[in-house]
Amino acid sequence: MNKFRKFVENFLRDKNNLMFLGVLLVAFVIRLYYFVYTNGQTLWWDESEYMSMAKNIFYGIPYEFNPQRPILFPLLIGFFLLMGENFVKFFISFLPSIGVVILTYLLGKEIYNKKIGLIASFIMSVFWISIFNATRIHADTLALLFSLLGIYFFWKGYISNKSEKLLSLGFLFMSLGFMIKVNAALAPLIIFVFVVITEKLDFLKQKILWKSVVWFFIPLIPYFIYNYVKFGTIFSFISGYVDPNSLASKFQSSFNWSIFGFTYDFTNTLFFILFLIGILFVLLNIIMGFDLIYKEKNLKVKADLLSILSILIVICWFVFIERWSAEPRWLILMAPFMFLVIGRGILDSFNYIKINGRIVFFIIIILLFLGSYSQLKYNDELIKSKKDSYIPVSMAGLWIGENSNKNDLILSKSVPQITYYSGRETLGIPFREPEKIKELKPKYMMVSVFELHPPELLQFVDNIQDHLEIVNAYFADSKGTQPMLIIYKFKDYDF
Repeated sequence: MNKFRKFVENFLRDKNNLMFLGVLLVAFVIRLYYFVYTNGQTLWWDESEYMSMAKNIFYGIPYEFNPQRPILFPLLIGFFLLMGENFVKFFISFLPSIGVVILTYLLGKEIYNKKIGLIASFIMSVFWISIFNATRIHADTLALLFSLLGIYFFWKGYISNKSEKLLSLGFLFMSLGFMIKVNAALAPLIIFVFVVITEKLDFLKQKILWKSVVWFFIPLIPYFIYNYVKFGTIFSFISGYVDPNSLASKFQSSFNWSIFGFTYDFTNTLFFILFLIGILFVLLNIIMGFDLIYKEKNLKVKADLLSILSILIVICWFVFIERWSAEPRWLILMAPFMFLVIGRGILDSFNYIKINGRIVFFIIIILLFLGSYSQLKYNDELIKSKKDSYIPVSMAGLWIGENSNKNDLILSKSVPQITYYSGRETLGIPFREPEKIKELKPKYMMVSVFELHPPELLQFVDNIQDHLEIVNAYFADSKGTQPMLIIYKFKDYDF
């Protein structure tokens, strides 16, 4: 008890630690406000997919798994879903979002210094993607948390201390991140490239690496077995990413250079300017000190190299490999390193300007608050504009659940959402195979504006109107003239 008290007293004597507690308070309050504000919002496609998988595992609700979704995330969701949907969001999204702020500080403090860690963690505390996803059941934040833990323990265990235990922890967390979301494999890829550059082929002689990397593969063994049993291949997760069956056609598309624009989307104007300044310092340091990079004590160049690789590799993956689609949250792994670069740029800039330390402090505070304003403003507009989206879909799903039996079958283009909200087996609409509908004998069919419905599908619905009965509908206007969603009941299947 005395040791703990002494630790707390020493911790609070450090003004950097007090400022970090302030950053954590800011992160917590902002996220708590939006967590409460978005209570009860309708789940989107990805969220419902994971939640439906969890309901299948824990409650036996029929649902066909998407092979590109690793199993660990729905398993965790299912555990917390036993306590309610809000518990899922709190433990799967809210707390990991706070954890990412903490890890950004710890990583910055470890590879650079406390001041850079503070700046980066503050920007992370107001980062719009982090806040927005704290209100959604997306895998990205938890995967980022595990990836940062992996990189942090790699640095602590291999660069700083040569500790097999810490290095093993790093590889273990990177493995868990991969089993949350597949593109978290970018974290070990970054580490691999970093080690090759800094050690060339000498890393092959490092026994500590070989002993520790085993912990990356140990958790994957049951996951690969599951993939093989469930989908017939241990590499089922590449579906939708670099699926060999569709890779050739996808690679016919041009490189997605627009991904570089995400650096601006992440930062907005002021932080983007500071990021460019930081990049200049980082690149100059790497170029000037590259010949010394193989010396173990040249940690600043290694830190800069890790930061630039973490940004560049993530961007290049989506520019050259997964080039056909991307959302900002998919690239979130580069965000902490962008913010570290911003911190690096701010502090290094003032090293060239002779100004009183207090004045520098207040200038930095002003810069951070001005930059955070645009982040918070954009996030507020985004969350509030999306809060009520897809409400008719959730209402339709709940209505179907209340007006159907357990074994009834539903047809809809919103398969994961209707499965989750209704608790009924839901399939896509096989409009090109009417005989299949006759065979399945579904009870309801739902069409809406919320998913893409091909003209042929809508034509099919029009053609069988005599065999359908409209039992519920949701409209965009109060007069009921602009339907957004219609639920049909099949009267017969003689079409």
